[in-house]
Amino acid sequence: MKYVNITIQPYGKRIKISTETNLLDALRNAGIIIRSVCGGQGECGKCKIIVKSGKFDFKYNPDEKLLTPDELRNGYVLACLTKCLSDCEIFIPPETIIEKPKIQAEVMLPTVSPNPMIRKIFLPGDVAIKDLQELLGYEINAKVEFSESLLSKIETIKKSYPEGLTFVLSRYVNNVIDVEGGNTSNRIYGLAVDIGTTKIVAYLIDLVTGKKLDSESEYNAQLSYGEDVVSRVGYALEHEGGLKTLQKAAVDTINLLIKRFESKLNIRASEIYDVSVAGNTVMEYLFVGENPEPLLVTKYKVEIPRKAFILNAADLGLNVNPRAKVYCLPNAGRFLGGDTIGDILVSGMHKSPEISLLIDIGTNVEVVIGSEGWLLATTAAAGPAFEGWGVRFGMRATNGAIESVKIDPQSLKAKYKVIGNTKPKGICGSGLIDLLSELFRNGIIDALGKFNRKIKSPYVREGIDGYEYVVVPRENSATGTDIVITEKDIANLIDSKSAACAAISVLMKKMRLSVEDITRVYICGAFGSYINPNNATAIGLLPEFTNARIIYLGNGSVGGAYLTLVSSKFRDEAVEVAKLLAYYDLLKDADFMDEYLAGFVLPGKKELFPTWWETSKKIKRYH
Repeated sequence: MKYVNITIQPYGKRIKISTETNLLDALRNAGIIIRSVCGGQGECGKCKIIVKSGKFDFKYNPDEKLLTPDELRNGYVLACLTKCLSDCEIFIPPETIIEKPKIQAEVMLPTVSPNPMIRKIFLPGDVAIKDLQELLGYEINAKVEFSESLLSKIETIKKSYPEGLTFVLSRYVNNVIDVEGGNTSNRIYGLAVDIGTTKIVAYLIDLVTGKKLDSESEYNAQLSYGEDVVSRVGYALEHEGGLKTLQKAAVDTINLLIKRFESKLNIRASEIYDVSVAGNTVMEYLFVGENPEPLLVTKYKVEIPRKAFILNAADLGLNVNPRAKVYCLPNAGRFLGGDTIGDILVSGMHKSPEISLLIDIGTNVEVVIGSEGWLLATTAAAGPAFEGWGVRFGMRATNGAIESVKIDPQSLKAKYKVIGNTKPKGICGSGLIDLLSELFRNGIIDALGKFNRKIKSPYVREGIDGYEYVVVPRENSATGTDIVITEKDIANLIDSKSAACAAISVLMKKMRLSVEDITRVYICGAFGSYINPNNATAIGLLPEFTNARIIYLGNGSVGGAYLTLVSSKFRDEAVEVAKLLAYYDLLKDADFMDEYLAGFVLPGKKELFPTWWETSKKIKRYH
């Protein structure tokens, strides 16, 4: 087997790889994460790199048009389809580098009285072992047994701490799990974690007071193996040791966050005695190392156990107290995971007499309608375009992403705000919603998403993929190319927003509800927290709920993890919600296609957008 040296710019890093290894795998192995929506299947065109020198093999089909003619002329290749045959120097362009994301770590939490699974008891050092067991047993109303290792530890620590010992008791096993010297009864910490497809967010919690001490976030290291859940399940099933690799990637990311907590705060990882985790069903399965294959089965009904995973932290490789447990919020189905249960717990909609709608827009959209005693939910693949898939300059909400757009009605020039206040590299989901709304409001596109060919403006032109709108001229962009949105991009965005709106509409129809009947709309998730609701309604992503109060919950997934960490009462509620939640399969519904197709006209069906429908008819169509 032949090996070659690869120099990676702009990192200045040098690695040695086999000529049989593609550059995406080489970068993964080197710890460099780049964009790869499809996980290396050669389908998304996002893992763009430039080969500056050296011989290489690039197996590319130009008919797929994943790279533009300009990019091909400038030496662009796709890392997943390229192998170096000699020593090479490669350059990773700005649009391919994954930078620090804009994280939604905050959540609107209800008031909760701490009642955690862990407690500590301090006892004086002059108490005999037998009496210690009796006193502790009295405290927890159970017989306390000391293992040989714990007895040995007690004897050793007593010599150094004659003033007394602190015993750590766990309600998981209803027994003592650790002992510490001195009085440490006020130092009980827990970790609440949201394992997102893109990002992992963690809260460090004081379990005595229930207070959040700090939050940290980082990209989920699983991103290297695919930006969507289907790609990751494929990797887990098709690669030897794939499931273990993905499990370790998530654990390593959480361990990195724990390390940051240790360095920032005066705590030790061994003082973290409990961990609560929420994520979608696939993320939870991959995290605990459970075979995800049943989650992809479509030929027959698959029952997902509606109960929590509870595992030993040491078995997972988490760097917390070795006797700590890890609790994962229960899933309610293949497409309704612990993150949705967390959203519902935070909203409290399952205990409210009001009819509420909850929506979490991400790679998929989850929709829940309900009130006290009933909950009906569904999911739709509505998020990919708003997260960059199928949009030439689409990207995630990281530095360099345009997050909001306004078009001047006279000059038709776009004004925009960029995350990080840098030169723009692309447009993230909230920016795409604003842009589509502005194009429609200003008559630049019609109700079908087609450009007005009669407009005479330098910002509306014909490009290689048909008509397009120039959002950022090349001299103002970080990539040195014009940042545009094309009719093809718009079609993909309309497709995504139609699926989301159709999911909402079908659930309302099944429950014989109109937009006037919904009195609360809860918007969850990172993407949802940054969207402009007026613009989302203008393009038909969200119906016009005329009597509803819109409430941004924030990151309901980490919120659910927090609630179930701090209070065992919410663990009982989580199970109740998971059992109560009824799933409605849109693929088996005859109305879904009608609702979906109705959304291809902006903004959508008149009964869903009563005011916007009338407003859209008055838009000036010629400039």
